[in-house]
Amino acid sequence: MNIEQLQEMWDKDCEIDDNYLGENSTTTPKLHAKYVKLLVQVKLKHTKLQSDYNLLRKNKFRYYRGELSRDELSDLGWSQWQGIKPLKNEMDEFLAGDEDLNILKVKIDYLETMIYFLESVMQQVKARDWQIKTAVEWKKFLAGM
Repeated sequence: MNIEQLQEMWDKDCEIDDNYLGENSTTTPKLHAKYVKLLVQVKLKHTKLQSDYNLLRKNKFRYYRGELSRDELSDLGWSQWQGIKPLKNEMDEFLAGDEDLNILKVKIDYLETMIYFLESVMQQVKARDWQIKTAVEWKKFLAGM
C-alpha cells in the first residue's frame, strides 16, 4: 500500500454524514482498529528497513576500508573496492554518496512519511466522537432544544 492509497482511503473514511450521526459514531471503533493495524504494519516495515540500513551501512563501511573477506564479498555480490582507502573523517561522505544506502534511505523516509500521516489520522479518529457530539449539539441548538 502506498501513501496515495492511504490518503484516498482516509478521504472516504473521514466523512461524517450529518443525517446519520448516530451511525457514524458507531463506526469510530472500526476506523480505529483499521488505522491502528495499518500504522503497526508500517512501523514494523520501518523497523525492518532501519535494521537493514544499519547492517548495510556497517558492511559498506568495511567495504570501503577493504576489510571484507572474499567470502563476504561473494555473499554480498560485490567486487573488491579498488579506490583509495578513505580516511576516517572522509567515510561519512563516502557512505552518504553510496547508491545502495541512498535507496534504502529513501524507502525509510517514505515509511516515516506514511507513519506521520497515519498518526495524524489516528488523532482525527480519536477526536471523531467529540466532533459528532458537537454536531449533535449544533443540531439541537438549531432545533431550539
